[in-house]
Amino acid sequence: MLRRLSRVLPRWIKSPVRDAVQRYRLRVAIARLVELPRGEVPGAALLEALSRAWGNDGFSANLPFLVEVATQAARAEAPILECGSGLTTIVLGLLAGRRGIPVHTLEQMPDWFARISTVLQRYCIPGVHLHLTPLIEYGSFEWYELPKVEWPSEFRLVICDGPPNLGGRYGLLPLVGTQLPAGAMILLDDATDPAEILVRQRWQAERRLREEIHEGRGRAYAVLTLDGQRCAGNSAT
Repeated sequence: MLRRLSRVLPRWIKSPVRDAVQRYRLRVAIARLVELPRGEVPGAALLEALSRAWGNDGFSANLPFLVEVATQAARAEAPILECGSGLTTIVLGLLAGRRGIPVHTLEQMPDWFARISTVLQRYCIPGVHLHLTPLIEYGSFEWYELPKVEWPSEFRLVICDGPPNLGGRYGLLPLVGTQLPAGAMILLDDATDPAEILVRQRWQAERRLREEIHEGRGRAYAVLTLDGQRCAGNSAT
């Protein structure tokens, strides 16, 4: 039906119609997530429908990573840190924020920050504290400027999909590592990209951690579980 309409509608009206259809699909997928009992992990089919409705192909989380994020968010019992906003922000709010678990999300792009803020407000997604914060230099690396607000003393789950600059994800441990206790988990997207392999190697040299790599179609993610000790002879600067 929609394809037939696409062929007969004039070009100037196709884009608004397409946007309206996408918003409708997103609203339906979010409503289905809200209907789940709190603490229940959504199935892959529902998350795939949510991902298709979200769009942003090539940048948003792929399905295996999204399933992992949803699984951990549904189980989380402590504040969550998210580096880079997007579809995962919506999932975290619906599965953790709705249970009273705060989600702190760092985003450096004003336009994207505005889009995510609009979605959170439009669909009444609770629990997400979205911080617009620029990337700044910290000596040998660049990372988000830490928000100048009071935020949790510790995080037990980190969704790490930013910053997007080369090697930019490294700054997480030097800057937030003291707030990540033993047993804290980092979900690192694009884990086998050359830049992220280097990031993982630097982290492993500075903090003991267990690492699981999950290969997917064209992309991989890592589940990193932190030990409580730093590796001897290494610094975080």
